[in-house]
This record gives sequence, structure tokens and C-alpha cells, in this order.
Amino acid sequence: MQFEGVDHRDFPHSTAWAEGVEMMEADLGARNVYVHLNVGYATKSGRQLHLQVIQPCLDSTIVSWDELTAERFGCIAFVQGSAWGEQPMGALLEFWCRFARRGYVVALIEYRPSDLAAFPAQVQDVKTAVRWLTANHARFGIDPEQMVLAGDSSGGHTALLVHATQALDDLDDEPGVPLDLKACVDFYGPTRLDLMNDEPTTMDHRGPDSPEGRLLGGVDLRSVPELVRRADPGHWVSADRPLTPLLMIHGSKDRLVPFAQSVEHYRVLRAAGQPVRLIQVRGAGHGGPALFTVQVADAVDLFLQDALGPRPATTADGRPV
Repeated sequence: MQFEGVDHRDFPHSTAWAEGVEMMEADLGARNVYVHLNVGYATKSGRQLHLQVIQPCLDSTIVSWDELTAERFGCIAFVQGSAWGEQPMGALLEFWCRFARRGYVVALIEYRPSDLAAFPAQVQDVKTAVRWLTANHARFGIDPEQMVLAGDSSGGHTALLVHATQALDDLDDEPGVPLDLKACVDFYGPTRLDLMNDEPTTMDHRGPDSPEGRLLGGVDLRSVPELVRRADPGHWVSADRPLTPLLMIHGSKDRLVPFAQSVEHYRVLRAAGQPVRLIQVRGAGHGGPALFTVQVADAVDLFLQDALGPRPATTADGRPV
């Protein structure tokens, strides 16, 4: 019996049955995510750079494609930590898929690793990616007026530099093309590269083979103080240039990026009268599930609602109500 063209609401329930069959109710309002893999956004230094875009959507077995992608969401452009090297783009995919179900498009940004292009290439690439996402917003259900930047570890460092310079032409290979980021979230990013060895840590942060040394071109940080200064997001902070709100989250037992790095930048921003919050996750190390908890997701969500305005009401698992 054909029911061509009949939508889910009008399609009949099956009447087939047998003794002992069990029944449960479907969750017709549940939100899904659709991941757009390896979306190219630029080619630099002979390498194509990609985005992994997580788009919230409804249930494709129930609604039409037009309904599936009709909603518009704020966008979190996220920079994956990698010691400024090749980025493991799937490292936090599970967390961000869960977060996308709350009602955000999340775009994971790939940038040029430091062995291909030294600082400030990473900052330049992230700015390019944000501009590309803004220009192509309709393709992914993005509200272009609600762009946010986030990053963890070295990606947090890059995000902080973009946050501090988005109104400037510095650290940019597309000067004169504005960014319009409404907020920034930093997860345990380095800030003062020259001070990282001054706190308890399990690795060297100054030598030419350190992640920081490779970022700056394979040098000992003590030999390039001006370059180190330019790589400090606090260097770009000024009391007379307002910045968008920033949330910083950092574990108290981070063995790779000392918690003091976040404290240092927090103090600089506070002294300049800039809007900033710092949350210490007591007992957490350098990321991982001990840090990326439901409580942290809730804190980020509330922070973004303050910055962007409230989202449509959802249940705890992101289902519209």
C-alpha cells in the first residue's frame, strides 16, 4: 500500500502485532547533530586547511530537509590544542557533539602547524577561518551575528591572541577585513611563554625543541624577547580598547600549562578593566574528561547565553521544549 508524499505526522502506525511485543514512545523532539567533515576554507603555504563543522539538526527520519536545517544557531569556532603542531581534530569531538545538541554550531579549525609555518601563522589562519564561517553562515545554519571563539591549550593561546587583536590589523594576513566575535572561551591556554618554566611543569618550555621554541621558529625563547612579547596575548590588551567577554577555564593540577598562566592573563585583563572570568577546576589536569564535565559545559553555556542572549529552551540533553 503506497503512501507516497505523506509526511511522518500523517503516516499510519503499523498494525502488525504479536503476543509479547513491547512498546515504548518515540522522542519526536530529540535533536541530532550532522558533522560536515573536512570542509576546506583556505590554502596557505601550499596546504589546504579544513574545518569539521558540527551542525545541530532535527531527526531526518521524521522531518523534511528544509525543516531539518531551518534553525539558526550561534557558532563556536574552536581551535584544537596540539602544542602548535598537527592537530588531532577528533580529540574533543564527543564533547562538542554533546555541546552542539544544546543549540550551537561548532566548527573545529585546522591551522598550519609550526613546522610548516611559524608564529603568527596560526593566529592568521584562525582569523581567516572565522571570516570564512561568517561568509558561509547559511550553509551550516549559523547566525552570523553570534560568532564565538574558543580553544584549548595551544589552541587556547591562539584564541586569546585573536580575542586581543580582532579589532587590529596586527597578526593578520587579511588586514582591513573586520571580525565580529561576540565572546571567547579559553581552556588552559599558555599566555606568558617566557614564564612557563617558572612554575611546576613536566616539560621544558624555553629551548628550541620545546613546543614554544618550535612555534617561534626553532629558537630558544631567551634569544627572541620581542617575538615572545608579540606572542603574549596580554601584550595586546589596552584599557582604551574594549574587548569582548572572556571565560577562562583551567585545571589546578595542569602539568603541561601551569594554572599560573591563566592567572597572569586574568590579572592583565582585570587591570585594564576588561570583562573576564577565570574558573579553576580543582583537581583537573591538562584537559580530559575530568575537566570537560557537564558542570563545565553548563558554565560555558550560561556564559555564552549572557554574551549572545538566551537560546530556545531545551532539556538537559539538548531537546527543544
